[in-house]
Amino acid sequence: MKSVMYMFAAFVAILAFGIIASAHSSFAPKSFVSSSGEVQDVKLRFENYQYVMEPSSLKAGVPVRIEVDLSSVYGCMRDIVIPQFNVRKYVGEGDNIVEFTPDRTGTFWIVCSMNMGRGQFSVAEAGSSASGSKASDYIEPAPTGGCGCGGRNPGQSQSGSSCGV
Repeated sequence: MKSVMYMFAAFVAILAFGIIASAHSSFAPKSFVSSSGEVQDVKLRFENYQYVMEPSSLKAGVPVRIEVDLSSVYGCMRDIVIPQFNVRKYVGEGDNIVEFTPDRTGTFWIVCSMNMGRGQFSVAEAGSSASGSKASDYIEPAPTGGCGCGGRNPGQSQSGSSCGV
């Protein structure tokens, strides 16, 4: 009888892991190559209590490949969230790459899932300087709440109340 219970518990654990892994992969980009074949390579580290992206100026419409420095990013800081682009990924040994394609311009937050670590980056139209800010650029307000999605699911309206990412 105990062996049946152990097998059932193992089955439930494997099923739960599969559901969680599937949920996280749903935020992954479906296609990671731009029509021109261009990719923006970015390094991410955690320094002085904040995320630092180099370069921190990106181009809209061009895929981004972030390589996370695991020697400086640890604990909940490894659960990387960029809510405006529906990105959430827990990075670790053997899987320290976060990929997404920014589809709008402005200044955006990169945070951990608990909103303890934060950083910012900017996105400009391809062919323009990403370091300058125009009045028409969107500037995301600082995340609030107990999670990195500002108290809402990515893509959910500001009035949303649960994180659940």
